[in-house]
Amino acid sequence: MSEYMAAGSAPSNRDPTPKRSGRSLPALPPPRWPVEHWSNRFRTTISTALDATMMRGVQLVVEKALIPDAEDLSRLRESAVEVISPELLENPASFFSFVTEDSKPVDVSRSFLRPLDGGGVWRTKLTTAYETYGFSDEASPSDGAPRIDRWLHDDPPGLATVLTLHGFMMGNPAIDAHAMMAKDWYQRGLDVALMTLPHHSHRAAADASFGGDRFAAPHVSQLAEAVREAVYEVRLVARWLREETGKPVGLLGLSLGGYISALSAGICDDFDFVIPMVAPVCMGDLAWRIFSKTRHGSGDLHEGLSCDELRSAFGIHSPLAHPLKLDPSRVLIIAGRGDRIVPPEHPQALWEHWGHPEIHWFSGSHLAPFGRKRVAQMILRHLRHIDII
Repeated sequence: MSEYMAAGSAPSNRDPTPKRSGRSLPALPPPRWPVEHWSNRFRTTISTALDATMMRGVQLVVEKALIPDAEDLSRLRESAVEVISPELLENPASFFSFVTEDSKPVDVSRSFLRPLDGGGVWRTKLTTAYETYGFSDEASPSDGAPRIDRWLHDDPPGLATVLTLHGFMMGNPAIDAHAMMAKDWYQRGLDVALMTLPHHSHRAAADASFGGDRFAAPHVSQLAEAVREAVYEVRLVARWLREETGKPVGLLGLSLGGYISALSAGICDDFDFVIPMVAPVCMGDLAWRIFSKTRHGSGDLHEGLSCDELRSAFGIHSPLAHPLKLDPSRVLIIAGRGDRIVPPEHPQALWEHWGHPEIHWFSGSHLAPFGRKRVAQMILRHLRHIDII
């Protein structure tokens, strides 16, 4: 059986589609994937071990640096109160009410960086009028304006724009270009826009522990604000790119960028395609997987947040809380069989939630994505199928 599963090709023993129940997102279903060719199984096993080693390191960091002290646990719970209010749980889309607005950049500045064969790379900065949702524990927007490095064709112009969203702690366009396979898309006649997400790279606050720390801090409302700002900017940038070029614009997101891409597909209907790669879909589940393996997680959580509470706290911005706004034929999910940073349960849940669109399971893991060439081929095949190229 192919590793590329077409829409509607659900295994007969699949679990039912995840549904919101009560005050939290449900546990994620076990993954079901096509049989892997024997020649690829060794690579998947090795890459799985690499991810597992990294996760043990992450657990140590969380243990020492991110888990609040006892006196801070009450503040953590307080930060979740407004986020898990009945109003937001009942209507999570209201958290992203800006989708009804015709938002445009306040200012746009451009500078030429370097030539490319048949075009060049331009750096664009967009000043926005973004305003936070306004939780009582106020979080400030990201430092600096959204920055996009655009790989543009001269003549003929690009067929469409691939707006790429990088992973957690990334945001350097030179590195992101390789991770997001920008050269592959450019050589096929597509323009590429490498966007730096809020709180990453040059947009991190001066006192940030690391780039993207707002997306990892144990503070529920501040993390929600960071996700909200990212979705706002992605929508604004995509609309601006379409007006600039008059051509289709779609999202290609990696890991955290995949999370934002998948969420955006449930918030807005004006993307021409959305391709989340190794994307988490429930931050509460990821947080619990890490926390439960620390010494803090081995005891009672009378003062902390339980697994169900974590799912609720991060539920309003989970892609599983929002129905897909695009036609399923315009989305493609990319997942790693050996991924232990974003376990396969996550893309499986997204596939179920979206009604079984096309999905490609590659051999390898989050940190060792073997078969990148095959992944690129599947993405190009998908874009041809929907007449983007």
